[in-house]
Amino acid sequence: MSPISENSLPAAAAAIRRRWRLPMVAALALAFVSLSLISGVAYIVVLAGASGTAERLLVDRAARVVDGQVALVRSRLDPVGEQLELIAGLAAAGRIDIESPVDVRESLAVMMQQVPAVSAVGFATLDLKLHRAIREPDGHIDRDTVSLVDMPQGMQRFRQLQTAQSTFWGAMFWSESLQQPVVNVRTPVRRIDNAFIGGLIATVAVGDLSYLIDPKSGGDGGFFILIGRDKVLAARRLIDPRGLGLSEDHPLPTIKDVDDPVLAKIWDPPVRSPQIDRALGSLGHVVESGGRRWVFVYRELKRFGPDPWLIGQYYPIEDATSDLDRLTNGAIVGAITLAVAALLALLMGLSMARSIRTLTSAAESIEHLRFDEPFHGRSRLREIDDAGHSLDKARGALKWFGAYVPHRLVFRLMELGEDAVASRRRVVTVMFTDIVGFTPQAEDLPEQETADMLNHHFALLGACIENDQGVIDKYIGDCVMAVWGGLSKMEDHADHAVHAALEMARVVREDNRQRAASGKAPVRLRIGLHSGPVVVGNIGAPGRVNYTVVGDTVNVAQRFEQLGKEFLRDDEDVIVLASGDTIEAMKHPEVLGQLPAPELRHVKGRDEPEQVYRLV
Repeated sequence: MSPISENSLPAAAAAIRRRWRLPMVAALALAFVSLSLISGVAYIVVLAGASGTAERLLVDRAARVVDGQVALVRSRLDPVGEQLELIAGLAAAGRIDIESPVDVRESLAVMMQQVPAVSAVGFATLDLKLHRAIREPDGHIDRDTVSLVDMPQGMQRFRQLQTAQSTFWGAMFWSESLQQPVVNVRTPVRRIDNAFIGGLIATVAVGDLSYLIDPKSGGDGGFFILIGRDKVLAARRLIDPRGLGLSEDHPLPTIKDVDDPVLAKIWDPPVRSPQIDRALGSLGHVVESGGRRWVFVYRELKRFGPDPWLIGQYYPIEDATSDLDRLTNGAIVGAITLAVAALLALLMGLSMARSIRTLTSAAESIEHLRFDEPFHGRSRLREIDDAGHSLDKARGALKWFGAYVPHRLVFRLMELGEDAVASRRRVVTVMFTDIVGFTPQAEDLPEQETADMLNHHFALLGACIENDQGVIDKYIGDCVMAVWGGLSKMEDHADHAVHAALEMARVVREDNRQRAASGKAPVRLRIGLHSGPVVVGNIGAPGRVNYTVVGDTVNVAQRFEQLGKEFLRDDEDVIVLASGDTIEAMKHPEVLGQLPAPELRHVKGRDEPEQVYRLV
């Protein structure tokens, strides 16, 4: 027997593990084929023991149909509320300009294109205007703005929105534009401070709801939605409600008004039948109409308004047979086999879902630039396992990418693509910092201690810069260059830059107290600020570019940092100098208190002297 090296054992084990991994396609095929075969055997056993269709099967089928109708109604109406909440969130966050009627109406029109069930949608603003989008019968979407004061009960509905804290379905009302009743969902629009800035309302026409639940399959049966015991919200007759005499005072017909003699008998005393009653249970009951017996099956839905809905169907009892007992044994076998199949499918689905959730979490970590979170776990599904390895490698590569590129720039690129780095002219505030006497100080320190000191110092400054929405442009030796307003337009760039500089001064002083306690020399820092126009964009050769800012403003900011040599006293740790342009660009200069009069200094490249404000 040939000896086996120690190195070959892990390789052999890895090869065995790889051989046991299943392709995802094979796993899915195995799961569905197994489920189909087991289900097929179960149904063959069930059908072999029956000579015909039994009442229980029809009742169960009817219950499933009603459940399907409930699910169908929810699938059409729930997205209305969800889309309304999405529009409300965008408006509250300022992503939709609620001061612009055109923007509001276009956003509402886009929502209507996404949700076909909506017949009309409106945004009510504090100036008591309702910006609307209305779907015409030909599918065209009209847009207009009307006064809430002129609308029937418009102010009352608006006051309800003002006091609401979440989405709710309101009481049904009559729509003059559609000439039919509508169900409606409303959402208050509130800023993050909970201030009410408007309200949204979307409506679904009763005719569309009737069209939705009607299967158009013919036969003697029918479907319906009732509000209370006698108000008909949806039925075949209401697909086109004309001729029913509906109006604002009489928005819904009663069960006597819809020309459906069977539905009109729904609450008559039920006809007792032991087999049918046992099969129906609490699902419904049997009534007699026109010399025939009819089975009613229904569900109550408490979601879309102050009153519950009753969704159901009816069909003639003669469609059923009396062979319930013949299906009992087959149903038991079918239930067991289906339970086994469902268990197998559940176990396999859970296994695949767990692996896919791992990959999803990994992708989300990469998307949010969280590179330090380990996420890959081994999987026997080949594609998932390979994808996990690939994501691990991508994370490693992107981790280095994130170390060299500002995260704000990365997020900007992810949001806007190449447009984010297109060169443009902007007014910004530029900051330069420099450690006083760093070169001779570094010569007396070991290399690693020098690097550790710089990394610690840059971490302190970087936190102040990022907390005030600034971007570190580059490190130049022991210097930091930072910019406010470069990546995206920032009206208060000067305020953020000044606040960051003052925070740096505070943090450096605190750090120096700790350094003094451990016997280390203090770090003395000069900070210069200047505001003005720059060109921002990709600068460099085609194969090696930097996203940076260039212009005279950058040069002047560096000159202000150098001016600190003239102002910094020997007993001071930090000095912050700001130009007159920076103070003038501040939106709230009063936070600085009463500043002393600026000094005038000539800086290189400028003919006129510059105003120099000492902030610290």
